[in-house]
Amino acid sequence: MNPVKKIAAVFLSLLIALSLYDSRMAEAAASMQWSPTQQQAVDRATASDGVLRSQLSSLYRTFTDVQEQLRQSDLNINAQHYKNEETKSGLTKQVKMIDADKIAKLEAAAKQAKDKYKPLFSMYTSINQQVKTANKLKNKQLSSALKAQADTMKVAVQIAKADIKNKEQALSAAKTKRTAAQKKIRGIMAQADPLRIRIKAEKSTASSLNKNVSPLWRNVTQAVKGGNGKQVYNALNTLVSQLRQIQERKQRILSLENQIGGILQNAKTQLASVS
Repeated sequence: MNPVKKIAAVFLSLLIALSLYDSRMAEAAASMQWSPTQQQAVDRATASDGVLRSQLSSLYRTFTDVQEQLRQSDLNINAQHYKNEETKSGLTKQVKMIDADKIAKLEAAAKQAKDKYKPLFSMYTSINQQVKTANKLKNKQLSSALKAQADTMKVAVQIAKADIKNKEQALSAAKTKRTAAQKKIRGIMAQADPLRIRIKAEKSTASSLNKNVSPLWRNVTQAVKGGNGKQVYNALNTLVSQLRQIQERKQRILSLENQIGGILQNAKTQLASVS
């Protein structure tokens, strides 16, 4: 899959996920609103206490506001999280490819040099072996001729070895540089790992707090049904307090996701400087 299609697929998945999430949140929000009948019951319960009616009305507005804040926080968290994951995935692949073309060319050059000089080395080795054989046969004339030929080739062999050595050193230096660059970028990216652990902890706490929301909402509706305005206020106030605690956790999660985004952006900047 080419990069454009991949990005489009990820974006589509995000939109689908967020749309499903929106629908679930909308259903949840709708289930935590007073029905017209319940509103009438609240009005009756506070008919003789104008101050309590005003306080309860203000608290209910706070209740709906906090629900909207929670909904928006989840959308923001999801959006930043998916952005971070896409950035991380792209960076991981790019880090692997640092100087890939350069190193491939240097590897090819080193191999080409070895292949190029292989016949020369073979011939030089063969002549030296012939010199040893001629010496053993005590054929001075042949030995002298072969020795002269070997001496003539020696300079060419030394030049060839130096050429190969230079190319191998260039390749080794490039690999060392790449390894250092990869280590640097990966080190920057690793700074986000402790933040991800903190996010997991915050999500766990938020999830635990969220388990109490439904029972607390039932307490509110039961208080409304009972017709006691003060009990309604106390039950709703407890629920609002619980939702605020959840919202506080979600704000921490969003802040951590934003910090991760900053770390990944720093890694991108550093990667651009070494690419």
